[in-house]
Amino acid sequence: MDTMAPQSRLRRALHLLKSIRRPSPTVTIELDKNTYGPENTFTTFDRIQGTVIITVDSETPLENISITFEGIAKVSIGRETCTLSNTEATQTFLQLKQPVTQGIDSVPKILQPGCPYRLPFTFVVPQYLPCQSCNHNISCSDLKQAHLQLPPTFDDPKMGYGKRPTLDYASSGKCHISYRVRVVLSRGSIPGIRKSRRLIDCAKSVLVLPTSAHTSPSVLPMLGSDTYTRTEQNLSQGFAQPGLGELITETSQIPPISVQYPFDNDSVHTALRLNLRFNPLIDAAPPQLKKASAKLQVSTFYSPVPWEDYPSWNDRELANGWDRGAFTDTFPIMEFSMGPFQWVKHQDMGDEQRNQGLNGQSMSDTLCNGSRSYYTASIVLPIVLPPRMTPIPTFHSCLISRTYSINLHLSFHTPRTTLQTASTTIKIPLMVQYASNNQHTSLGYEESDASDSIVMDVLPPPEYTATA
Repeated sequence: MDTMAPQSRLRRALHLLKSIRRPSPTVTIELDKNTYGPENTFTTFDRIQGTVIITVDSETPLENISITFEGIAKVSIGRETCTLSNTEATQTFLQLKQPVTQGIDSVPKILQPGCPYRLPFTFVVPQYLPCQSCNHNISCSDLKQAHLQLPPTFDDPKMGYGKRPTLDYASSGKCHISYRVRVVLSRGSIPGIRKSRRLIDCAKSVLVLPTSAHTSPSVLPMLGSDTYTRTEQNLSQGFAQPGLGELITETSQIPPISVQYPFDNDSVHTALRLNLRFNPLIDAAPPQLKKASAKLQVSTFYSPVPWEDYPSWNDRELANGWDRGAFTDTFPIMEFSMGPFQWVKHQDMGDEQRNQGLNGQSMSDTLCNGSRSYYTASIVLPIVLPPRMTPIPTFHSCLISRTYSINLHLSFHTPRTTLQTASTTIKIPLMVQYASNNQHTSLGYEESDASDSIVMDVLPPPEYTATA
């Protein structure tokens, strides 16, 4: 018995050495050409089809073949401590499996050289994620619905800037969302070693830009705690002079910007309505809008701990930078001088109407001072993004969010006063979404055939993993 044990250990060692020196299989992932969009770029309900080609140089035992389509979010936050440690988190929020059978009629248990094995696969880009993807505490049901929307590819380092169909460069390199077709080959356990050995693990990245079927304010909040669409300011004639009155500036909700996919060369644009009201304290003419300028603010929020509420620049945890991170950039999109516009004078305002501002907002009674007149005006301002700027959609996921706002700066001219100009700034939330082009015949769930339920198995994604 004593002499057999060393010989047994020697055989296992030789078997292990031989298996280590054996060449690994070669795996190639080929994607079929996308008919409608750019290469390797897909949107909601698109079929991601292709073939996995496996070749070996020698007989190779094979226990399992896994072909999956995965969506992964990664976040990294550097902590300013003496050790300069990082907090990282990875979440596999989507995992679709292509069934692969092994046996005599398909892939054998032992792969033979000189015979490439071709395994076709088909995945359909879903509109929503499995409910298990968002299993953390949240503050409201709307956020749960937002987290279950399929997020777009975001700053995937494996895709490279040259292959991106969007020109969105507002990035810090601290957070990524990537999609990939992944192939894993594993062989049976070696005698004396219980754990099976992974032969190869390879993946091919793709761009996913989901479209929105409809716009619902309940899915993405249009007004956050760090945005404001109304300002009130008292206009004065100068130092120690009586006030002229109150100028109320308010904007209506901006319609979402819909970017057509596949992308065209047209400019992306929308418009906002600017409502003005002037409540004079004395017999003074209303001010005139002198200049209007707007900037697009792009904000990205990320955290290794799932967000329990919609992110905001007013978040206290964001200020300390411990478990929250954010970065922003601004792009000028509009600036022009305004000509004279017509104010409409209203008189004989009743007590009930006097206490109503724009759109039903309250207003101070002290401004009237016995006056029963006020002025209103309305202006429509175009919002046009640069022709070559195609931002990614607004989204909120468990770890990463992208939001937009229009920072509108207005300057007014107050005639016949020592204070010649007055200015105000309004920060208006904006939602960007992708809409399918009419020429793009997407595959909807209602139109999918019965084979789709066989082609893909939806796996419950694992919980996110965090490392400190």
